[in-house]
Amino acid sequence: MINKEILSDTDSIYNYMDGEKVLGYLEIRLVDGVVDIMNLFVNEEDRKKGIATSLMNKMIEEEDYSRIMLEVNENNIEAIKLYSKLGFKEISLRERYYGEDTAIIMEKVK
Repeated sequence: MINKEILSDTDSIYNYMDGEKVLGYLEIRLVDGVVDIMNLFVNEEDRKKGIATSLMNKMIEEEDYSRIMLEVNENNIEAIKLYSKLGFKEISLRERYYGEDTAIIMEKVK
């Protein structure tokens, strides 16, 4: 089950629950029609079960947005595949954003 927790006027968290246990979460900020993905996390033992995809799809269905923005480490291949599958496109790079690693800036337009 996925539930949405509203933290403030702009910030929310989607929690993927198994009973009382949180298996993963998606933290977002929505300002002026732009969703910024702040964090997407799934417990290591619960990965490869579609939890991240479910969280992203639930957010895409529920939020009123014109575009969604995120940044991802160039070496996080699984996350890049997920975002690409969901329709995100690479729009920019931030060199050495993660120490020596580059951040890929991705966007999904409604």
